[in-house]
Amino acid sequence: MALWLRKVLRKNPQDMTQAKWYFTQKKSGTVGIQAIAKEIKGRSALSLGDVQSVLSNLVEVLPTFLKLGQLVNLEGFGSFRISVSSEGAATPEELKARHVKGVKLVFLPSTGLKQSLEDIAFEVLAGTPETPPA
Repeated sequence: MALWLRKVLRKNPQDMTQAKWYFTQKKSGTVGIQAIAKEIKGRSALSLGDVQSVLSNLVEVLPTFLKLGQLVNLEGFGSFRISVSSEGAATPEELKARHVKGVKLVFLPSTGLKQSLEDIAFEVLAGTPETPPA
């Protein structure tokens, strides 16, 4: 099974007159908790309801620990943490909470999860543009 790639033309945000072609993944759909729970159920002795409950509770509990400033490590899967970006200030005293520009959720996959993706094969979608549009 191969990961399908599309060709897309992207402009350089620092120089909008320049553009280059890049590959991007063609997504084949979305999988949700229900489908993941069914797959896990087939690999375990748990009922579908038990698996769905655990996954739903994980989604509910994860933000609680992240808001406390903790890194959430799910062994064998990866870790989640919060990343904050802010405006700069000339002195530490001038830096206030209002300078926070945004908060991101960062996921760092485990070594094992990354290694399980090393053998991905790629195929380029037929019919993707080969030259920039006029």
